[in-house]
Amino acid sequence: GDPFDTEDIRFWWEDNVEDPNVTARMKPGTLGEGTVLTVIDDYTFKFSFRKPQGTATLEALAYIQGCPGPSHWLKDHHPRYNPDKTYNDYREAMPADSLPVPVMGAFVPVVHKPDELVVMRRNPYYWKVDEAGNQLPYHNETHYKLTTWDDRTTQAVAGTGDFSNMENPANYVEALKQSRSEDAPVDAKFGPRTMGWRIELNYAAKEADDPYDQQLRTVFRELDFRKAISHALNRDAIGQAVARGPFAYPYVAGFLTGSPYYSKEHSEFQSYDQDKANALLDGLGLTDSDGNGIRNLPDGGEDLTIDMVYRTTRPEDRKQVDAVASQLAEVGIRVLPKPSDESAVEAMLNGGTFNAILKRENFTNPTDKTCRHLPISDKCPLHHQAGDQPRDTMDFEVELGALYADFLATSAPAEKIQIVQRMQELLTQNVYTIGTIQTPAALLVNKRIRNAHPGTPVFLFQWAEDGVIRERLWTAKADQLDEILPGTIAEY
Repeated sequence: GDPFDTEDIRFWWEDNVEDPNVTARMKPGTLGEGTVLTVIDDYTFKFSFRKPQGTATLEALAYIQGCPGPSHWLKDHHPRYNPDKTYNDYREAMPADSLPVPVMGAFVPVVHKPDELVVMRRNPYYWKVDEAGNQLPYHNETHYKLTTWDDRTTQAVAGTGDFSNMENPANYVEALKQSRSEDAPVDAKFGPRTMGWRIELNYAAKEADDPYDQQLRTVFRELDFRKAISHALNRDAIGQAVARGPFAYPYVAGFLTGSPYYSKEHSEFQSYDQDKANALLDGLGLTDSDGNGIRNLPDGGEDLTIDMVYRTTRPEDRKQVDAVASQLAEVGIRVLPKPSDESAVEAMLNGGTFNAILKRENFTNPTDKTCRHLPISDKCPLHHQAGDQPRDTMDFEVELGALYADFLATSAPAEKIQIVQRMQELLTQNVYTIGTIQTPAALLVNKRIRNAHPGTPVFLFQWAEDGVIRERLWTAKADQLDEILPGTIAEY
């Protein structure tokens, strides 16, 4: 019931994006260094930039980067406005059991049973209507059940769940078989290849506390080392280890092939070639000086051992790390898999306290989650952050940052394409990240749910449940299920 106004925008920008103590989705510098926000009145604000800006700047404000929260709710928990609070208090300002919470979306969470169930009711303040003037959403209630990645797909295919992003390629074959049956309760709608996995190496050598980590990260900064790692990977074998069949495709890193910005002609791919990998590593002085089968760091240093983080919640990540470890061992590099839960991974990423990580990223648009992909500020990307010292930026990173600024500054389609093609060249020629495989994803929707457009690919624009526009989904009366909380109004 509290109006969404420029105070929410100001609070988001000044006390989140620009507060170095807050881990905001948008990092300082995302809209260009020196950008200033000015509030004009309750419903008008402006950004002032050092350079002219194009329409891409608006794209950079889209979900998930430009997400203002309810300032009237959060201010009291922020140390700037309440000296009795800490930043840890602020992080915990909206606990899961504090319901309902202020929202602007179509549904409001009204019940939360930890590790079990969330019930959401229609938002009585929601602002959208259909062409006949009916207030959206059409559904009164939606339920979310906590489950695993695999079980989510199983439930949707079996008809006991209505909606799922199918993101685990190991499930694809069986899910496709079952969904093609005439009496199958679900439709599987596949999109282009917009899910990619890549290895990110930490380039912040000066920020490493441990002398070994510092030396290892210095090696990471050698282009020939990154090329050697890429040549050592048999991506076809990695793909088959994840899912049998034609789903996985070698990933060069940079923009995914499902992206409208992808250009094969501007991509440099390191094919599987162990001889070339060995030659490059030898040329860097990374030889097996002690004869134990593992290369040593330069000048007879310690064994070349890379601790590689991965998320335990995703079985395809584990399978890839196992395959990568086996393949790199064949060229004399030891990989220590480091399984971590989601919260630990996020802490390591934000703190820069990792050496290597295998993670899934969906790089289809320069303005989407920019800080994860491009060196646009001292805190971006997370695998090359500055700490107390100035960032030791590599030359091609400087050009990438400048190209992103140019991309924001233009509205000319031809110029945008030229800019991203140069980005792709720099990203792939310099092996900024090391791609493994890319796959499509599928949207699983129960046939009783209407208005889920089949042309909405997972991850190209946003997560599929956002792409299909949930407020317009509807179900014929004969196919409706009983509500858990009939007649309940989500009052704040």
